[in-house]
Amino acid sequence: MSTIDRIRSRRLAKRDARAIERAWKAAPTQSMRDEIVIFSQQRVF
Repeated sequence: MSTIDRIRSRRLAKRDARAIERAWKAAPTQSMRDEIVIFSQQRVF
């Protein structure tokens, strides 16, 4: 894996993490937060 590939994958992982965090904070109910947590744990970074 080249340096550019590592930087690109790290940037994508951080962007995904921010999107998941934003969705979790915006979720109106606890059950939706739970689903977001389960979804984020299934992600492969």
